Order: sequence, then structure tokens, then C-alpha cells
Amino acid sequence: MSEQNDKKVLFTLDDEFTFSCDRTLPCFNTCCRDINIFLTPYDVLRMRRSLWIPSDEFLKAYTVALMGDDGIPFVVLKMKEDRDKTCPFVGAEGCAIYQDRPWSCRMFPVFPVSAEEEEFLIEEKLSCHGFRVNKTSTVRQWKKDQDISKYDLMNEAYKKITLHDYFLKGNKLDPGKSKLVYSSCYDLDAFKRFLFGTRFFDIYDVDEQTIEAIRKDEEELLNFAYGWVQFNLFTEGNLRLKDKEMDKLLQARSGVSS
Repeated sequence: MSEQNDKKVLFTLDDEFTFSCDRTLPCFNTCCRDINIFLTPYDVLRMRRSLWIPSDEFLKAYTVALMGDDGIPFVVLKMKEDRDKTCPFVGAEGCAIYQDRPWSCRMFPVFPVSAEEEEFLIEEKLSCHGFRVNKTSTVRQWKKDQDISKYDLMNEAYKKITLHDYFLKGNKLDPGKSKLVYSSCYDLDAFKRFLFGTRFFDIYDVDEQTIEAIRKDEEELLNFAYGWVQFNLFTEGNLRLKDKEMDKLLQARSGVSS
């Protein structure tokens, strides 16, 4: 079919659209090929945990790391090297990690127009039979049905880094800071080794409850990683040095009062 009659339509959270997808459709799985799927740090956490493999192994086997013009690293899912460039997790029965599929897969076919998510774009492709199914939903209900809330919460913390005023003013990360963002946020196993394999907690003032939380809970660990990155890039957040005088000096340099 020609794509000339495909439609792109803007929706708000409470606008209704028609769409459904399951294995009974003749186009089932065809959308999971030859596409760019950008992975957030939380996507990587969920996906590699679903596979029961370390973060560095997952990143090496299933992703490609790229660099934005501002020096912020980002990660793209690596497709198979077959004719159709299919997703490595998709088979005849569907997605092997469906319960932990990435944010962009959960949202499909809905895409936010901006970071504020006030409007959403839906591209109604004639080749997709999902738009012919008589099942309607609002964007708000779709997000709820796809269990997006936890992803949105975790991704919002990351947006505070990637959409920071520092970058809006034209600043760029140097290679060392780019590597820090990547290793802290995407390679969580490496970040955890850094925390517990060094004198980190002798230098930084972190309470025992938080230490135990990040030792046992990967979501807490990721949130701590976000805080560590904010501290290093912007001297912001709740992280404090145990050396009070040095901490005051850092706060004064950043223009932030303690």
C-alpha cells in the first residue's frame, strides 16, 4: 500500500484515538524492525534485569552508544544484522521481554510532541491494521494501560539533567563528563562498584538508610546516580561532602546556598 495516505494527527491527553495490537493482526511484529529505539537509563535497567545479565554485557550486546552535540551520551537499541533489521527480542510469538519493554515501545503509536507532553502525535499508517480495530482509548488511558507511570517518573529525573539550563545556554560536556554520565546512568553495575568499592561513603555525607536502599534496590541506585551526575555537572542536589568547609566552598562557587 502507498504511504501517501498515511495521516499524522495531534492529540491531547483526553482525546480519543482508535488502535489495538495483538498477534491476530496480519502485520503483527512488522513494526518492530528497522527503527531507531532510543533507550533511557531506566529502559536499560528493566531490559537487562529481564534478561538476568550485567549492565555492561547488555550494553555491549544490545546497544549502540552515541553522542549528542552537547556531549550528552545516548543509547540506541542494536537491531539484528538480518535483511529486515529486526529487534533482537522479537520472535514469532511477540516480544520476549514484553513486561520490561522500553518506554517508546509502550507508548507506540503515541509520541509526545515535546518534553512537557501537552500534545501527542499519532501517525496512522495504512499498512498498520491496528488502526482498523474498533477499540478506542484516550491518550491518558493508553498511558495507564501500558503502565507508563513508573517510566515517566524515572525519566523525569533524567530530564532534569539532559534539559538543564546549562545546555540551553550552549554549554557542552567534555569527554570526561560525558563518560561519567554514561557510566553512572547506563552502566549501573559499574556505578555500584564505584560506590561500594571505593571510599565514596567516607567522602560524601550519605545516611545509612540511603546506603542500604541503593545497595538493595536498583531504582534507588539509579536515582542516586542521577543525583551524583547533577552534583558533578552542576553542583546541584542534596549530595554533600563530609568536609564541611570544602562543601561550603563548592556551594559558594556554584552560587547555591547550603
